[in-house]
Amino acid sequence: MEYRVLGALEAYDGGRVVELSPRLRDLLAVLLSRAGEPVSVGRIAEAMWGSAPPRSAAKTTQVYIHHLRRALGGRLEVEHRGGGYVLAEHKDLDAERFEDFSAQGYTALAEHDNDRAAHLFRRALYLWRGPAFDGQEGLPIVREEAARLDALRQRVTEDRVEAELALGHHRDLVAELMVAVAANPLRERLRAQLMIALHRSGRRAEALAVYREGRLLLARELGLDPGADLRRAEHLILTDAAEGLTMRCPNCRASISLRHNASRTARRSRISG
Repeated sequence: MEYRVLGALEAYDGGRVVELSPRLRDLLAVLLSRAGEPVSVGRIAEAMWGSAPPRSAAKTTQVYIHHLRRALGGRLEVEHRGGGYVLAEHKDLDAERFEDFSAQGYTALAEHDNDRAAHLFRRALYLWRGPAFDGQEGLPIVREEAARLDALRQRVTEDRVEAELALGHHRDLVAELMVAVAANPLRERLRAQLMIALHRSGRRAEALAVYREGRLLLARELGLDPGADLRRAEHLILTDAAEGLTMRCPNCRASISLRHNASRTARRSRISG
């Protein structure tokens, strides 16, 4: 079985889309959000019915589990373990492949191999089709995992841009970064990366205009001054230090690097720590 959660939830059996009712989709989303970990009947009931589940929730959950197993081909894809239910270990999950490619990318960055890092980050990001668990991200339990994955996607995107800048691809990045900044106007690192790409492309005035816009926006929306990334980018542009315009990569510490065969729980704790 193949499962995709980097966008709307999808399940495939040998290339065939598995059709699921809304309730079964919610149940599968809950199990996938804790892939490899048992989810108690109580937590499943909370996700399915909210804070006031019916008295029959435990029995109804068993019925839904039965129907989900049948929908997934009758295999033991869903196992009863540790007082709860868990998806079988042999599944193919796009979120795990995303984290594995990201792990390899951070290893390459730590080794100063920007070309390989950019390639691996692109492979990781290519797996995304929309927000994580799109349409089900509001479910309890699922909400936490969706937010974690979306935050990691943003982080990997910015570090991929960093690697591309180091490779001298600034002209190719300008349009992409303009779109990204428009969508995330308070994201200071993205704004600083756009400033750098513009300046390296010979568009110094535009780079400084991007800084001024960010400074005004931060003051108006949050009552804050620009942070270190924006101030440093402005200083380097004003002093025309084009060769020094390389942003720091805050995510290249070994402590947040993912490991290929680590458990889902270990990966989650390293990224959030």
